[in-house]
Amino acid sequence: MATVGDTFERKEKKYLISKAQCELIKQSLAGRMRLDDYGRTRIDSLYLDTPDRLLISRSLEKPLYKEKLRVRSYGPFSNTDVVFVEIKKKYKGVVYKRRVRMSAQGAAEFCSGALSYEQAQERFPVASRPETDLAPGKVQIAREIDAFLHRYEGLAPSMLISCMREAWCPVGESENDCVERITFDEDISYVDLMASASAQRLRVAGSDQVVMEIKCAGGYPIWLSELLASHGAFPRSFSKYGNAYKRVLANRGAIRVEEKATGKVSVLGVQTIDPAKDFELQGRTLLAS
Repeated sequence: MATVGDTFERKEKKYLISKAQCELIKQSLAGRMRLDDYGRTRIDSLYLDTPDRLLISRSLEKPLYKEKLRVRSYGPFSNTDVVFVEIKKKYKGVVYKRRVRMSAQGAAEFCSGALSYEQAQERFPVASRPETDLAPGKVQIAREIDAFLHRYEGLAPSMLISCMREAWCPVGESENDCVERITFDEDISYVDLMASASAQRLRVAGSDQVVMEIKCAGGYPIWLSELLASHGAFPRSFSKYGNAYKRVLANRGAIRVEEKATGKVSVLGVQTIDPAKDFELQGRTLLAS
């Protein structure tokens, strides 16, 4: 496991729980974990994809290796000047994330290919620490992101996923405790940025559902396993972007889905669709909210 600056390597497991379960779990975490210094925060994540949404389509097939590219804002895009351009990869259950900090305008120019990373940082610098954003390590990460942008033809804004998040961190440090963070995401919604009609913000999960994610360097400590079992919380695959994409296809009549009590969307059948018609780009700006 490695966590250095804006580079992360760790295991992440998700749980789809009710708000009642969420409150009980938080109460049980007292003494071991606490709400971090950011408190309750809105997170906006803008996912880039090809016109036929190849990246999320492959991801839903649950391959051994998958990757995504997103621009993340801690707070609404419309109210912030700082964003993170991130590559997120998953291989054999281990998540690898590498990201660079940029201004919103700089990220838009970089991701569209109009400017290189260095040019975008110099022309649209973040107010604080501009020299850090051009350090060799950050430039190397930017090179990897640039390679990603060139690897897939026609990458453009695909989906804007928003949620309200509480992140919990350990109260103290322990050599025998590998739990880094536990996050609780509520009010998860999406905007289809490739829609031909006016973009609408729609729910990804039910109003009573919370996506809990445990970020850990290795196996769970005994206390955490017992805590989860006592509250009936069990791992469940749940991709915010993936479930939003399924809902988009269902709304277009491209697939039939079954809405389970858990909030997970299951595909029952697939119909033939015309990608050129259903995924026509509308020229939306990168950071539309």
